[in-house]
Amino acid sequence: MNNLSPSVTYDKRFGYIAYGLLLLVIIFSTYLHYFQPEILRVPSNTDVSTWHNPTFEQTLIYDRMSEAERQKIRTEGVTDGNNLSLVLFNDVVMLLLGLICYFHARRHFGFWLASCFLIGSFVFTGLQESLWILGGRYLGGSFTNPMGEVIYGSYWFTRGGLWFIETPVVACIGWFFIAYTCVLTAGKIFPKMSLLGRATAGGLIAMGIDLWMDPAVTSPEIMNWVWGKGDFLLFFGIPIYNFMGWFFLIFCFAILWEKLPQMEKRWGRAKATNRFFLICFGADFCVMAFILVSWFVIVGNLLSLMGVNHGLLIPQGW
Repeated sequence: MNNLSPSVTYDKRFGYIAYGLLLLVIIFSTYLHYFQPEILRVPSNTDVSTWHNPTFEQTLIYDRMSEAERQKIRTEGVTDGNNLSLVLFNDVVMLLLGLICYFHARRHFGFWLASCFLIGSFVFTGLQESLWILGGRYLGGSFTNPMGEVIYGSYWFTRGGLWFIETPVVACIGWFFIAYTCVLTAGKIFPKMSLLGRATAGGLIAMGIDLWMDPAVTSPEIMNWVWGKGDFLLFFGIPIYNFMGWFFLIFCFAILWEKLPQMEKRWGRAKATNRFFLICFGADFCVMAFILVSWFVIVGNLLSLMGVNHGLLIPQGW
């Protein structure tokens, strides 16, 4: 006789299906990335002369390098791009940090809410990153920014063990534990603040982390990911819309996740779960559309009307 409560029974089924589907997507994406790279046009780490949308010369990293560094990349490929021991070490560290946050979330919020945060944030960021990466890869060179400069592509990650579409699994896990710690910290610091206020605080904390992290990990010495040229406003070599994306993704996801208990009371756990993930998928496209319109159309054209006719670097000479 089954004495398990309906919620426990649902949680078991949800866990098997959700984690199972996620694992299948990771296995298939990893297979495509390594064994069928031509399908997703995965840039080579060993031969930068094959890069397209953007070419090596059309990347932001190219302008940050000395001629000796450029020649080294042309000869040896991406810095530590095929260093298996470094990739495995990075994967293990990120997985351990992710597990620590997951166990903390499970202890304080239960299996269902913890799993929704983990899987939801994993898919939320993995899909968002992959949309930008593949969009830039396939459409790079086809458009110009409001200053008339060619947008050569967006960006891509140079290393990772397992992959979710075109985003390394460790990047998705990293986004999970950064999002979780930022949302949790905002709630602890501002317990009496409204949900919108806490979500805003969490987004700003995450954006602050990204402001110092991205310029370092995209440097010629590390090159965790590579940006294409074409944005009209760069902060320490990183397009400003990247930091906007961090804020809006954390902001939106924090609101969605904190609304889950209310959604469960209204529709039940199963329907709440389905609607949560459907909204996450929809929010991904909405955030992307919002950044494209607000940044590349509105802000870009305002700067153009003000007489700005070329990309701006903050600080100058970076």
